[in-house]
Amino acid sequence: MLSVYLLPLALLPESWGQALLLLSALVLGLPHGAADLLVARRLGWPLAPFLGAYLLLAALPLALLLAHPPLGLLGFLLLALLHWGRVEGKGFLGYLRAGTVLLFPFLFHGEAIAPFLKAFAQGFALPPGVAFALWLGLLLLALRERHSLRLWGDTLALALLAFVAHPYAALAGYFLLQHSLDSLRLVGVRDREWLGVYAATLAALVLALLLYPHFQDPLAAYMALLFALTLPHALTLEAWLRRPPLPGRWPAPGR
Repeated sequence: MLSVYLLPLALLPESWGQALLLLSALVLGLPHGAADLLVARRLGWPLAPFLGAYLLLAALPLALLLAHPPLGLLGFLLLALLHWGRVEGKGFLGYLRAGTVLLFPFLFHGEAIAPFLKAFAQGFALPPGVAFALWLGLLLLALRERHSLRLWGDTLALALLAFVAHPYAALAGYFLLQHSLDSLRLVGVRDREWLGVYAATLAALVLALLLYPHFQDPLAAYMALLFALTLPHALTLEAWLRRPPLPGRWPAPGR
């Protein structure tokens, strides 16, 4: 996907960017994680133990966030960076791309994300110097790899988006049209399988509603839900990516 096509998102005002990010709860964003049920079935895992382990793993980051919001924010950023970069499948350049979307808000849009951080992490923000050092480290690691000029140009367009757009709009664009689409392509959801995916999506949204009274902010509650689900989702998708190379057995494409 060419990130240049996301640049019009820079024209969206804050309210529209937030609405687009919240819309990902129903379109692509949350459903791409709900497709983990299909992965478990295709890997031959028993559904009940899988769901039990999934919920237990989801409880760990959520407990961290509720007990110590600043550490929860750091955990959220780390998990998202590792998982998004892994799904990109572009080596350290993938992690650089994910880090650009996650770290640029702390570098260039501190005031814009302050209300969210107040609700999500008691106002704690990653210091700009730390954010820059992390991003620079990812850049140096990516520069050691061989990638096409086209891919570097796409990464530059993504960085431009993260620089000029409201962070809600930039995050929504990347989360929806890069990460979620990539994940769904890896799993390969088909036809009636979408019914199960959306049933799981609606079940997950119940947790977000339960979290809302604590955060008193819809975006913070939704991000808390994503944080909780990212750990088990990342591990499930990692198992799918590492599956044995038996082309005749797997009904879905993907790396």
